[in-house]
Amino acid sequence: MKKFLFYLFFIASLSPLSWAEFNIVNNDDRPVYIDQGYRNVLNSFFLFVNNDSEDYLRKNKFSFPYENFTLKFKPSVLNNNKIKGDKYYFTNYEVIVSLKNKDYKLPLVIADVDTIGSSIIYNDEKISIFSIESYSNPVSNNRTKNFKSEIYIVNKLNFGFYNPIFLSLSTDLKNSNEIPLKFSRLKSIHYEKNNQSYKIVYEVQKALEDFSVTGKVLYQKKPLIYSFNLKLDKKEPFIVSNFVEKSEGTHKVIKSNGYEQMYMDFLSKTK
Repeated sequence: MKKFLFYLFFIASLSPLSWAEFNIVNNDDRPVYIDQGYRNVLNSFFLFVNNDSEDYLRKNKFSFPYENFTLKFKPSVLNNNKIKGDKYYFTNYEVIVSLKNKDYKLPLVIADVDTIGSSIIYNDEKISIFSIESYSNPVSNNRTKNFKSEIYIVNKLNFGFYNPIFLSLSTDLKNSNEIPLKFSRLKSIHYEKNNQSYKIVYEVQKALEDFSVTGKVLYQKKPLIYSFNLKLDKKEPFIVSNFVEKSEGTHKVIKSNGYEQMYMDFLSKTK
């Protein structure tokens, strides 16, 4: 699988539209030996949004596939921010999942985006796991950027999806050139055929220093580990069980309930 680190959004010296895994070697402003291998993905894409483009929709929309699964990002430009006024134009994105030659929309909008990217992390005949990362502009402040990372799991059998909020990351940064030091990784996934469920283990890691300056990634010895079971179901998007939060290498459980059913829904078919 290709190796990719979603922090590579910060590489502003390149073309606005780039394949993320190649950026680091062409960037003279950063050390070329930064470790990119923390997150393994199947395919990835990112975009620096250009609100000034004459051919706005064509230059700011993008899609990318992996086997029978495709993600599409559809932009729209608006100027209805009541706080910033009608002279302030900003970009929102709808996210569309393409399955079996049909398009389905996630019931969400990624608002006021400055930079956006996505990675397909896991894919088989039953489920797909992907991430969406974005730098957005806070409603009341033009001087900072809010970085968000969300994980989505799609049930291909009934078109349901699950957004595990315990894997959601959010932090305020000075600008889109700053690198968030907290990130997630799919540690393992195993399908249990007898009960038609997946055992999923995720790791949330925090780098101990700013590796954009040092060029070296120093990881925590005991990052947070999240494990849970996803059972395939006909009526529900998923049935979530056996949620556990703990530190790597320990048996002490920090949390074992409370997150299971947040946030899941069904994809809606586009017109």
